[in-house]
Amino acid sequence: METERSSDSDGSATSRRGFLRTAAVGAAATSVAAGATGTATAQEGTPAPEDMFDGWLSETTNFDGTVVDETGQDSITIAVGGNSLVFDPPAVRVDPGTTITWEWEGGRHNVVGENRDFSSGDPTSETGTTYEQTFEETGVVKYLCEPHAGVMQGVVVVGDAEAGAGGEGGDHGGGELVLTDSLLAMGVALVLGVLSPILFAVHLAMNRDKVGGRGNSGDGELKRIDSQD
Repeated sequence: METERSSDSDGSATSRRGFLRTAAVGAAATSVAAGATGTATAQEGTPAPEDMFDGWLSETTNFDGTVVDETGQDSITIAVGGNSLVFDPPAVRVDPGTTITWEWEGGRHNVVGENRDFSSGDPTSETGTTYEQTFEETGVVKYLCEPHAGVMQGVVVVGDAEAGAGGEGGDHGGGELVLTDSLLAMGVALVLGVLSPILFAVHLAMNRDKVGGRGNSGDGELKRIDSQD
């Protein structure tokens, strides 16, 4: 004697399993995407050397992303020229009121502020020439050598101004909400988590309707088929 199994029952179970498996995979993928996006966002928070200070030092050959910390010093010296077209160090952080002395080591150069708010004067090639400047206000001061403006540039970070973003120090806005990719991915995951039970209930209801419709052609009971010898 053989027993005929209900194909509708098997199909319904398989469909439910398939839905649950798909939903689980989707949720897991969304979570992984959120984690990966969060990592990428965190990594993007540390600017590369060419992106620091709005790219001001992107063509400076001796800048590797390091801002030399000279805070606590009353005065510091920055070398000008020499065997290459650079200021050394190219980026430095000092306290407000620190005296900065640029000292010529060779080559025809000068020191001029980005907005020409300070200047050592005409370019000179006299080794040992010095130029002093003191910055009292917190901020990021950009300067260059006019004859070699394309490659010979420097930055002085005064006080606790941000070293990575560039521009002048000061207020960067108050409490503005920034929608990052990480927040967006987490929002999508949350919405999927809320909607999954509802979608599953709709799926089951539709499946029952299909099974019921097919059942109208018979009594819907398992039938036994007696095998005859």
